[in-house]
Amino acid sequence: ASNLLRLGPYSSAIYAVLAVLVLTAVNVAGIRETKGTQNVLTALLVVGVLAVIIAGIAAEPAVAVPAAPGAAKPWTAGAPLAILFVLFTYGGWNEAAYVSAELRERRSMVTALIGSLLLVMILYLAMNYAYVRALGLAGVAKSSTVAADVLRLSLGDAGSKAISVIIAVAALTSINATIIVGARSNYALGRDWPVFAWLAQWHERADAPR
Repeated sequence: ASNLLRLGPYSSAIYAVLAVLVLTAVNVAGIRETKGTQNVLTALLVVGVLAVIIAGIAAEPAVAVPAAPGAAKPWTAGAPLAILFVLFTYGGWNEAAYVSAELRERRSMVTALIGSLLLVMILYLAMNYAYVRALGLAGVAKSSTVAADVLRLSLGDAGSKAISVIIAVAALTSINATIIVGARSNYALGRDWPVFAWLAQWHERADAPR
């Protein structure tokens, strides 16, 4: 967000505080507002990811660069680090279970979990294919901002602005989801343990924990 509009020396902190306050207010307003906000943010994030995928596939394929001579490493050498980022990609899927008590149709949880995991898998593989096609394996390895570099091929300097928007939306999506599940976990804690009873406040009209 600070890349798009800087708010002084404490820009990142200001944006962080504003994001938490605004999204907390949305969650306090009620489950309908919370759900609507999350749906809009998620849709925007998927559109942004698709833009990167399309830009990568539409770009001229990168010329393959032969590997530098040297001692060959086993394919397992980078596996731990690679798996870590794959886990981050799918992280949070289990948090859907935290809102299962509020579902009208319990079976819809299975549909949501399977459908979302499949969608994330398809987007993840397509995005990595787009990276390698546009930049080549060597280009991907050298880049510290792969998505921005792919968008820069199509949009020029506007590509870095576009990726800033996508990253900001991704952060907002995660913050809102964390507030949704965190509030409900705290509510359950307060309901089950008397010492935390002050957390167990459910607002009937908003249909949400306060």
